[in-house]
Amino acid sequence: MKKTALILVSIILISILTSFIVIETNNLLNFDNTKKIDTDGDGIYDNMDDFPNDPAASMDTDNDGYPDSWNIGKNQEYSNTNLTIDAFPDDPAASIDSDGDGYPDSWNPGKDQSDSTSIPPLEIDEFPDDPNDYKDTDKDGVGDYYDINDFVNLFINIKLEKFKVTGRVDLLRWAQVYFVININGEMVKKFDNNGRYWNVLLNQETVINVDTISYDIPDDTQSQFTEIEIIMYDYDFFGEDDVIDISDKSGENTLILNFDNVANTISDNSVTRGSKGILWYDITYAESSIPEIDTYNRTYRWMFNDKQFKLSMEIPVDLYDQYLNSNVKRNPYAEKDMIKFVTSSDLIINDLSDKLLSLAENENYDSVNTINFILRFVQENIEYVLDNSSKGVVEYWRYPVETLVEKKGDCEDSSVLFASIMDSLNYDVALIFYTWTEANQNIGHLAVGIHLDGDYGSYVEDNTGKEYFYCETTTSSYVIGKLPPELKDKSYKIIQI
Repeated sequence: MKKTALILVSIILISILTSFIVIETNNLLNFDNTKKIDTDGDGIYDNMDDFPNDPAASMDTDNDGYPDSWNIGKNQEYSNTNLTIDAFPDDPAASIDSDGDGYPDSWNPGKDQSDSTSIPPLEIDEFPDDPNDYKDTDKDGVGDYYDINDFVNLFINIKLEKFKVTGRVDLLRWAQVYFVININGEMVKKFDNNGRYWNVLLNQETVINVDTISYDIPDDTQSQFTEIEIIMYDYDFFGEDDVIDISDKSGENTLILNFDNVANTISDNSVTRGSKGILWYDITYAESSIPEIDTYNRTYRWMFNDKQFKLSMEIPVDLYDQYLNSNVKRNPYAEKDMIKFVTSSDLIINDLSDKLLSLAENENYDSVNTINFILRFVQENIEYVLDNSSKGVVEYWRYPVETLVEKKGDCEDSSVLFASIMDSLNYDVALIFYTWTEANQNIGHLAVGIHLDGDYGSYVEDNTGKEYFYCETTTSSYVIGKLPPELKDKSYKIIQI
């Protein structure tokens, strides 16, 4: 009896325990157990873990709320991709976004926030205290920081209007004409007469009834110029097609024009005449929406005697425009015309001269060091650029104010600027104009001479025997009295100021 009772009690206990296990098991099965799975044991459940099999991927070293793995395979110094957030996983402060524009301040580490030129190419948040800094002034889809021209969506329209073949291209008295337009060395359009050639006799003026070609210039281009080349061909059934000379420039037979992407301008005459043909054409482009400003703010920096110097100027726009539009020969050959570009009495030059002299006096520079100090200012702040690159012409003399605003020019521009400054400071100054022939071409170079008592290196003499010590303005390796080797024994003129 006791045995039977013990067996019954055991059966009851087992049933109760089994029911409990089944109920508990059912409860567990009814719960979404996937939410509790942490495969890699990193403390982040798999349904929240971007990398459930990698415990290191969920690390947040600086506890700023962004896992280090969100910057996997990215440059740790700079980033602007949407998937990259924590560029500096060891620094909680690096994720601060002061202006709330979505870009951490740390994307511009160690840079001068007031100087956009110091921003690296991948930089977006140039000024973290200003939520409106990422501008697109001309609404062309390219931010001002990357846009070569902030004020216009760049494009050019090219229209060929009419032509005339004026000389025999081969033995025939007629030609079979078509045109090709290249932009930056690549063909973008071939123009013909509705699938055929224009069959024309010599000196027969022919109207070109073809559509205008529109070319969109990439607004983030790094090139200052867009080159346009128009080629006029005569089709040759038996051999290679002949190029019909329509260029008025020696050594060229095609029309080559340079559109200035920065200035949004082009120098063209709407007609070009060569030895074999004439072409009439029209080029249009977008108008700039340049905001009204009163002054150009320019900052200049240079090194002298292992010390960095900085100087800022405000130059009135009206004054710059006055010089820019001055009715003066920009390729002067007469001495009286060259002297016009030395503007020692200009108020901007006087102000600049006083500031430079004050800096030199603060350093206790003597007369020679002051000359070299100001010479270095010109050498390092005026970029040497040939006129055909900066202005699209062979020769273009700038006034000093133009050079200060544009911060570029060639030897005559930097020389007349330096001469104007030194003459304003009452130094005895002259221009030195060198000329020689090289490869059947006439070469010229302008420099500055300063008269001093004593021996300070290479000099030139005027007809009275007065010595002017040579000053080279185009490169920072030169000081007063140092003459470039290529100028030794070259003929020169001293132009008194």
